Amino acid sequence: MQLRHATLTAALVMSFGSAWAAPADELKSLLEQGFPSKAYDLGKKTPDLLGEASFDFFFGIAALDAGAPGEGVLALERFLLQFPENRQARFHVARGYYILGEDVRAHGELAALLPDAKGEERVVIEAYLDAIRARESRYTPTATFFIEAGIGHDSNINAGIRPGAVDGLPGFTVDPSGISSKEADSFHSLQTGVQGSYPVAPGVMLTGGIQAGGRWHWAGANDVFNQSNVQAQGGITVLNGRDLYRTGLEYSLHWVDGAQYLQVASWVGEWAHQTDQYNRLAVGAQFSQLRYEDITVFFDKAKTLSGPSGAPQRNSNFSVLYGTWTHAFTHPWNPVLAGTLNYGHESNVKDRPEYSREVYGARARLSVQPAPKWSLTGELSYQQSLYKDHFAGIAGFPKRRDNFTSLELGASYAIDRNWSIRAEATYADQRSNIGLYQYDRNMVALKVRYDFR
Repeated sequence: MQLRHATLTAALVMSFGSAWAAPADELKSLLEQGFPSKAYDLGKKTPDLLGEASFDFFFGIAALDAGAPGEGVLALERFLLQFPENRQARFHVARGYYILGEDVRAHGELAALLPDAKGEERVVIEAYLDAIRARESRYTPTATFFIEAGIGHDSNINAGIRPGAVDGLPGFTVDPSGISSKEADSFHSLQTGVQGSYPVAPGVMLTGGIQAGGRWHWAGANDVFNQSNVQAQGGITVLNGRDLYRTGLEYSLHWVDGAQYLQVASWVGEWAHQTDQYNRLAVGAQFSQLRYEDITVFFDKAKTLSGPSGAPQRNSNFSVLYGTWTHAFTHPWNPVLAGTLNYGHESNVKDRPEYSREVYGARARLSVQPAPKWSLTGELSYQQSLYKDHFAGIAGFPKRRDNFTSLELGASYAIDRNWSIRAEATYADQRSNIGLYQYDRNMVALKVRYDFR
């Protein structure tokens, strides 16, 4: 994990002896420009300067940021022997301990700095302490709880289509008053959950949690689209050096307008490997059983026509394989880029092959921290679904093909260690050769969250 510290480095104004001022200033200048690897390479070319306070200080920081934390810690420890009260050096040596996994030493240094820390320095130190607490779950029981409330607007709450003729289905039209017609509305939402871990052996822990939430629309006629859900999961995680293994079970229930609509039971498994300080690879699999209830639904927005949904005909088993690469860049904004490829196979269990499909997907996610309390995220996703049989099982119709694209943007601001606020914007577009499944959607939301630590 990388956390923002460039501003602290750039703000240093220190007075050292003049004998080695020029080399140290070169390292300092490269760090301030955001080139720690160049600073580290320059420092390695002058090993005779190791042991000089000014050189050790800046070389230590450069080594940490260039992926050589062992050398960085040694250099900073030499500096602290001469200047034990220097706060910047103590912060950076604590950061080095954190990178090396020496959480007890890192916590001790950071906790000693915290009482007198202010502004950005305090924010960064608290972020590191939170990260250390998260890693402490390896050997001490931990639990977290959150509650989140939000409001927003959705241009297409029912993933509906425009009224009129339907592409791919000659003679079929959608009535503006029908339940399939595109509908916009504002909404409010609420989400809460608890998560915990319990270590049972070195590097082995049991994990579990439960979350519940819902979304309710403001227009009274749109309560038929209100949704709520509850999800529980439990499993085991094993950490062995740079490798992490996890497996577990998940179970969720979903309601539409107060009626139970879907239950999903899943097994998940994942292996992740930290190749170095900046790169992480993961592969995983998931198997899910999707079981629908035949609830009563309205077919028109005036709620005059109703009948069974017929949803159990969609009961299926869904298998997914995926691979993810995550890379953390060396930059003051701490950018992290993650790319995922996935393949899925959905098999209908009601002898309805027109509901079975092959799924191919890709996703790219970028997060940055332009300021200590701010984080920005962007995620672009694509998914193609190829169905196995003719639409509605009728040979005269084509086999359904969907291409789904979405873009999600988010901006979060940490008011303090417990309160945060987040703005979200989503654009989704699905193209299909069967017009009943072709739609676009825009959604914005503002959420406030409280984390109990």
